[in-house]
Amino acid sequence: MTVPYANEPLLSASATRLRADLNAFAREHLPEAMVPGRFVVLEHLPKLPNGKVDRSALPLHGHDEPLAASYVAPSTPEERQVAQIWCDVLGLARVGIHDSFFDLGGDSLAAAQMAARVKQAFGVALSLRRLFDRPSIAELVAMLSGKADVPGDSSHNSRSLHPDELFAEAALADDIRPLAGALPPSCGPYRRILLTGATGYTGAYLLRELLDRSDAHIYVLVRAADSAAALDRVVENMALYGLSRDADRARLIGVVGDIARPYFGVARASYEEMAREAEMIIHNGALSSYALPYKRLKAVNVLGTVEVLRLACRDRIKPVHFISSLAVFPGHDGPQDFAEVAVSDATGVVGGYRQSKWVGDRLVTLAGERGLPVCVYRPGLITGAQDTGACSDDTFLNASIKGCIQLGLALDFNVCLEMVPVDFCARAVAHIALGGQWHGSQFNLPAANTVRWDDLVDMLGVCGYPLKRVPYPDWYRALAAALEHGEDNALAKFFPLFGAEIPSADVGYPGSAPHFRDERLQAALAGSGIERRPIDPAFIQVYLDYFVATGYLPAANVKGSAP
Repeated sequence: MTVPYANEPLLSASATRLRADLNAFAREHLPEAMVPGRFVVLEHLPKLPNGKVDRSALPLHGHDEPLAASYVAPSTPEERQVAQIWCDVLGLARVGIHDSFFDLGGDSLAAAQMAARVKQAFGVALSLRRLFDRPSIAELVAMLSGKADVPGDSSHNSRSLHPDELFAEAALADDIRPLAGALPPSCGPYRRILLTGATGYTGAYLLRELLDRSDAHIYVLVRAADSAAALDRVVENMALYGLSRDADRARLIGVVGDIARPYFGVARASYEEMAREAEMIIHNGALSSYALPYKRLKAVNVLGTVEVLRLACRDRIKPVHFISSLAVFPGHDGPQDFAEVAVSDATGVVGGYRQSKWVGDRLVTLAGERGLPVCVYRPGLITGAQDTGACSDDTFLNASIKGCIQLGLALDFNVCLEMVPVDFCARAVAHIALGGQWHGSQFNLPAANTVRWDDLVDMLGVCGYPLKRVPYPDWYRALAAALEHGEDNALAKFFPLFGAEIPSADVGYPGSAPHFRDERLQAALAGSGIERRPIDPAFIQVYLDYFVATGYLPAANVKGSAP
């Protein structure tokens, strides 16, 4: 495929599985000498004017293959045997002993399958948690021989940076400030708006609200072959959640680009048009994977935010409305009170996703201090719509619900959950942004009522999905065994978040009791009629019914009381 896999982890995993399947099929049906040495996955085959494949334009190498310059061949029998397992699982012709399993396209499910093959070959069970921290053949063979160093710090988290590093990451380039001579910002009504992340789940709802609450034409920045294909992706994404309308396309302006690239990788004429014509930006685009390290999320979540701020300062000063997260607040034991203020404490903010959002949040605040009109919105865990339950199935919370249902077990890890319906979040942001009156503000968007994991497990039982509660180590062993046996558990791609004895701090803080103040949010929404639905069994039932209808969850058992 020719799309940038760093920005599309699901496509990367899909391509990896396809290569592995093709490799296995070829080995089963062809003589060894005829098995292709490499499988390169493309989005489209290059064509000649007569419609035939242009063989001269085919790439010699897949962009996701290891570079020859860094290739170090396996040299010992153990390294060669493990390398062959990696090649089989990943569908590659060769791997070097210092290549990262995940940089080669591996995901959590592939890692579990690889670990099962290694156990069968060597009779040694790998620690998948350590594999995620040290994902090379050299380190894996050292683990098998017992020579690998074990990190002594139980808080070790390879997805995180030190708090001091986060402050360094949050340094805003000097050129990002309103330019002299730029047109002043508008307070609405807005004629043209730029929305990032329109092909995502929250983006679909934000776009629906912007279309319904204004007459603006909306630029949508999308990775696509051309502007028509960009609009197709946006409209199809809205249709997925029942949000598209026939008249929408006439008010959308498709812009081919990528927020992770300098100047979005947009054609100069299109970039200059947005700089000149857009009057407001809602920056929602982000990678939301809790399992990825900071360095993998930085391009989209941090540098993409820098590019949004840069555009906002050019030609016409554009208010920026940034979708952050309550995850930017530090986690500590005991009660905590978080006001709607700029983030300043990075201690206790761990995990790649949380840290990347903290840096983005901080960068937007710094731009505001330089005179750019900004608003920051910090929703909790975005969940299903209040009326239909419509929701993305690609979230950590939903994977946790499904994964536990698949196991029939609930882990004993009683963290607080701030479940915020996606339609409430979109309505609140659109209402405040279009009003143009709250520049310079931060808003917390917590749930109507905080629930704990135990409460959610009880509600799942009431809705027909009873789960047996077990101590965390027992639950972990059950999940690890399921993955090592090749079961398709929804938590496979999040497995690096779980340790044998306790989960990573990315998952949450069981001893924490945060309170997120939202007085400013309530003032901004006063009189709007925009309200949050309480998180109770009735809401969870709507949520689960949607997932049953889409096939994400099996039909529930007879509804009754939770065990």
